Amino acid sequence: MGAPMARHLAAKHDVVAWNRTRSKAEGLGAAVADSPAAAVDGADVVVTMLADGPTVAQVMEGVKLSDDQVWWQASTVGLEWLDKLGGGGFVDGPVMGTRKPAEDGTLTVLASGPGREQLADVFEPVSAKVIDCGDFGNGTRLKLVGNNWVLSLVEGLAETIALAERLGVDPRDFLKLIEGGLMDTPYAKLKGNAIIERSFEPSFPLALAAKDAGLIAEAAPDLPLPKLIRDQMLKATEAGHGTEDLAATFLALSS
Repeated sequence: MGAPMARHLAAKHDVVAWNRTRSKAEGLGAAVADSPAAAVDGADVVVTMLADGPTVAQVMEGVKLSDDQVWWQASTVGLEWLDKLGGGGFVDGPVMGTRKPAEDGTLTVLASGPGREQLADVFEPVSAKVIDCGDFGNGTRLKLVGNNWVLSLVEGLAETIALAERLGVDPRDFLKLIEGGLMDTPYAKLKGNAIIERSFEPSFPLALAAKDAGLIAEAAPDLPLPKLIRDQMLKATEAGHGTEDLAATFLALSS
């Protein structure tokens, strides 16, 4: 996600990139720094797009930002990590979208907190839509809500296809059943065909989907479904499918 975002930003702005694996920061049209501190030195805007809260904290440890620098924290870190990372000292702006929207510059930014109004020309190269979520933390809250819908859809789809196969029904007939009706979604067709074909080229890795399901479960521990989805996705991840697409949660049903 971070690499195509940096590429789009570098086409419109002067960008300095840093990545733990330096080669991944090269060839993006941006200068490459040797450390996070060097990357943010002199920057007007700092953007972090990393796997999770602990990783963001590790990368930003010891990095001192001046009062006039704006930090756009674009990673999905969950509610607990918002306070740990600064409690309002950055723009909370996670993004909705997977690899293809990132590559196309058509992500949705969920912007919240002071300073978000200053980032219009930074959001523009990477997004097709920006939702102003208001107070700090509301971006993350909406991201968890959106992810709950996506993860529930994929897990439900996986189990529906498993049920069809166990009953001797061609799962493609299920996709025909919902096609064009109120139950149909483009995402169901996309992920349904991937599951049927057992083709799990990653658009969004399963291990990160399991992480996000865990963040939802932490935010709303009284809801049963997020915990079940997390456990199924962790089961498939632990079976060696974590780098495959989140639709590979289907493989937990046969392991």
